[in-house]
Amino acid sequence: MRTRIRNIILVLSICLIIVLYGFIVISDSLPKFIKDRSAFKISYNISPFDFRMDISEYSFYINNKVADNIKNNSTKLLNNVENKVYDSTSGIINRTSEVFKSVEEKINGALQNKVR
Repeated sequence: MRTRIRNIILVLSICLIIVLYGFIVISDSLPKFIKDRSAFKISYNISPFDFRMDISEYSFYINNKVADNIKNNSTKLLNNVENKVYDSTSGIINRTSEVFKSVEEKINGALQNKVR
């Protein structure tokens, strides 16, 4: 029963992909004067990968620079998080060591007073 449902989902997914691909190819192959009048435009290239979809005032695009941008921004984000964690933990460690030093000084002072 589960394999039947999986097969149906697989067939429907493949049909949807074929329809979307056909829609993209047809929209991209329209002449420029038709695209200029339309509020919905699709263009794509395979060689330097570039996919653009313009819907009136909004634009959606994916190109080969997207992966580089994600990588660079992720690296910046991780570095910022690392610096903030380091700064906050080093502050906690410094305050803790100061507390231990003051406790140690008080203990030493109390012990010296008892020895005398």
